[in-house]
Amino acid sequence: MQVGSLMLPLERSLISPLATLEEAYTMLLDAHLTCLVLDEHPRGRIVRMRSILDHLAGSVLHGLRADPTRPVATLAEHVETVTRSQPVEVAAKALWRRPSRAVLVSDAQGTVIGLIGWPQLNQFFDEILDIDGAARIQFYLGDTPGQMARAFQAVADAGVNVRATYLSHPRDGQRSGTIYVPDASADAARKALLAQGFELV
Repeated sequence: MQVGSLMLPLERSLISPLATLEEAYTMLLDAHLTCLVLDEHPRGRIVRMRSILDHLAGSVLHGLRADPTRPVATLAEHVETVTRSQPVEVAAKALWRRPSRAVLVSDAQGTVIGLIGWPQLNQFFDEILDIDGAARIQFYLGDTPGQMARAFQAVADAGVNVRATYLSHPRDGQRSGTIYVPDASADAARKALLAQGFELV
């Protein structure tokens, strides 16, 4: 499968660099996105929901007044670009290499035409794993031997059967794990993982 078949089109992911954090936050929520591409040339930056939340919440935690009218461009990050004709695995590797939640997608001429992030990649994984009627649970775990086995054991002890799983490449001593469990068992699996100290995504 190629990147172009999964990417989020530019018209659904553009926002003006003059938009406020409040406007960007609202658009991200309404569109169920994790990132936005700034509407400027050349396009090479994204804005993450996490960056917006970190700024607003961080201000409050440090006794400062949050500024929702701050221009969203001030929180923009430079990211990698992949072409629409490349395999989806190339985009996945680019995301695993960096803490970003998305990478930009360009056409053959190098013009940015969209972005691809974890929501789109999860759709790809769902398709190749052919999981029907299953809930996806993502969590963080340390990059040390036995961590995934500990997660499996916690879920098994809760009486939940894991139908499929995948594990990310390590980054900064941490990995992201994903398990698919029957919909009816999802709550029990989440509680079991939390009880063992795993952080859910």
